[in-house]
Amino acid sequence: MLVGATARDVLLTHVFGLEVRRATHDVDFAVAVKDWDQFEALRTRLITSGTFKDDGRAKQRLYYKGESGEYDYPIDLVPFGEISKGSDEVAWPPDLKTIMNVAGYEDVLAAAESVEFAPGFVQKVVSIAGLAILKIVAWSDRGRENPKDAQDLIVIMDSYAYAGNFDRIYDVDGVIEAGDNDPDAAGVYLLGLDIRQVASANTLNVLTQIIERDFDRLSTEMVKPLRYLENVEERVTSRLRLLQRALT
Repeated sequence: MLVGATARDVLLTHVFGLEVRRATHDVDFAVAVKDWDQFEALRTRLITSGTFKDDGRAKQRLYYKGESGEYDYPIDLVPFGEISKGSDEVAWPPDLKTIMNVAGYEDVLAAAESVEFAPGFVQKVVSIAGLAILKIVAWSDRGRENPKDAQDLIVIMDSYAYAGNFDRIYDVDGVIEAGDNDPDAAGVYLLGLDIRQVASANTLNVLTQIIERDFDRLSTEMVKPLRYLENVEERVTSRLRLLQRALT
């Protein structure tokens, strides 16, 4: 399943024709595996194909050989599923010191979109609501070092009304009213409702705890790429509150 910012670009830009403020060159794939042996077997097959090479440092990263013949496209593989042994985390062997939060991955796989990239080539892509789930979790996991997940979240929130959802804003009971008749704000509320449909009870609890605990820090990071806009702090804060309200 394609996840991360590339999934954002595929859906928002290439499917719905929306402009994305932050470009990305990273490609993230989430792979459902039962254990580390199965994950390593996958990595080995990719590397021995000659099309990928090992990063040598980051345990989840490979590099894809592009048209230039150089290995210049970073690919991250995120293992989830049975490998987590019922936990929301996976710990990378051998020292188990590298830990990744995979809360919500099984939920978003069940709701993933099928996108045809070329005739006959169909790939699972995380839905936009599913991507919002993963972005909130990822920001909680690594937000102090890297604010990109918070910045991606505000892009998703600002775009949701126009990503195939405009009619639904008026058709779903209470949505346009929740946004005070502002379609952009109503889109954020609808996003929260859609997240509720995708997320399990456990994942929903994780999301609401993150937002409640770290609301101020999250909203501050979301504002940073938009500081040039008038009243942006108030707008971002009110819309994050609206998302929070829809989740509860």
